[in-house]
Amino acid sequence: MRLFPSLRQRTGVRRVRALAVGAVVALAAALIPVQAASACAPTSLSVLSLGDSITQGYATCGSLEDCPQNSWSTGTNPDVNSFATRLGAANPGTQITTANFANSGDVIAQVPSRVQEAVAAGVRADVVTLLVGGNDLCLPQNPVAADGYTMTPVDDFQAAAFAAITDIRMAWPTSHIVLSSMPDITKEWSVLKDGTGSLIWTVSNACRTTRGVDTEGKPLSRPAAAASAAAATKRIKQYNSALKTACTLDGPLCDWDGGALTATPVTEDLITTTDYFHPSVAGQAKIAAVQWAASDFAR
Repeated sequence: MRLFPSLRQRTGVRRVRALAVGAVVALAAALIPVQAASACAPTSLSVLSLGDSITQGYATCGSLEDCPQNSWSTGTNPDVNSFATRLGAANPGTQITTANFANSGDVIAQVPSRVQEAVAAGVRADVVTLLVGGNDLCLPQNPVAADGYTMTPVDDFQAAAFAAITDIRMAWPTSHIVLSSMPDITKEWSVLKDGTGSLIWTVSNACRTTRGVDTEGKPLSRPAAAASAAAATKRIKQYNSALKTACTLDGPLCDWDGGALTATPVTEDLITTTDYFHPSVAGQAKIAAVQWAASDFAR
């Protein structure tokens, strides 16, 4: 697989030129002596991870903490074969550098703060991956919205998605944004609800709307629980629509996965037994494979 899409794809050509130019300009600005990069193969590319605990590889090392070496985006574990690793393999001779500024517990409205932190740290980003939204759906601390559910309202999510993509673009004008769709929490709950995972989710008070419980974790009536679960499923679709819109408005350098992650089947082996919520190492590998295959870099 090659770094860039076929030259027969006009959109791909624009991405190629912008990405190649961005890499060279950034290197020159840093006064790093390099040989002139060809239009098809920059000599160096930097990958920046943004998002939440999923992208930090949380709970994949056997404890309730971040484990970024297992990140689907910029991890180094060969068993994951991260996006950055695949990028390097597809482009022999290109140096791949990485930075992970995802933050466990973040909702989408906090992404701009991570962008600012990355800028302050001097991060140069040619490729930016963003997977976020799970906490907007599931965070125990989410307040009750006007609709009675503990999920970020759609309008707020839409505004935050636009702000996040806009800030990324302002920080790194020629970066290629790889934007993931939502993880399907509904599918995950259906896999876990009859086992140990159900107890863990109950104790942590996670994903209350998906589970059909009230703000204190008490089960709702059967009709109310069904309506709650349906609202959570609908919200995933609405969040995806918001993400897609923000990416489309950004232009050809924003690469939306087309809902690929949401459509990915969820099986028990893809969920860590450390907390029965986050992706396992196998789950991280699955995300990496899905996001790579859905991106322009795989074409």
